[in-house]
Amino acid sequence: MPEASLSDSAKQSDDINYFSNARRDALPLLNFNNGRVLEIGCGTGATLNFLKENGKISWAGGVEISPIAAEKAKETLDQIWHGNVENIDLESEIEEGALDAVLCMDVLEHLIDPWGMVGRLHKLLKPGGVLVANLPNIRYYKIPLGLLFNGKWKYEESGILDRTHLRFFVKDSMVELMECSGLKVDSIQRFPELKPWKNKWIYNKLTFGIFKEAFPTGYMLRAVKPKQ
Repeated sequence: MPEASLSDSAKQSDDINYFSNARRDALPLLNFNNGRVLEIGCGTGATLNFLKENGKISWAGGVEISPIAAEKAKETLDQIWHGNVENIDLESEIEEGALDAVLCMDVLEHLIDPWGMVGRLHKLLKPGGVLVANLPNIRYYKIPLGLLFNGKWKYEESGILDRTHLRFFVKDSMVELMECSGLKVDSIQRFPELKPWKNKWIYNKLTFGIFKEAFPTGYMLRAVKPKQ
């Protein structure tokens, strides 16, 4: 029993650490201050708290499926919903057009119907509001090479082939997802970015850009709600 308790305690600690990483790369994509921001998959609230500290947020709401992380997030966020976002009636508690931004960091690929979710979130944004999301790139060269030459498509605990991913995207289909309800993508960032001193950059030049989209492990996109 003591060993089991220690194991459970360690797992809870790992869970908290996993959900406590702030996505600082979202900061430059929020072109407002003192806004109302909702994050789907907010973890312990680290990203929202980071944005608050930088003056971007006056009200922070979060949806989190992990009970441990959600309980922690309650300590600092203005409102928390615990559970699967596809089963939560956000519309009954958030007025249409009330939000400056919605963040979906490593979330949409886990949903049964991410297109329907984008449509729902679109309605919650004010004109000029933004949906910021990052998604893994199934075109990342190690995935198709493993499938083509080794017949491998092995699900893992995390990463592009995370066993909890239900949907898979390449850059074009990410844009289609983000724009499916009428939002307009105005920013796409690769990660990691190619650096001039990396071999990836050399390969890209030698192949005239053919494999340019096979090197990023994912993309972060910003889609804007039209003001008209």
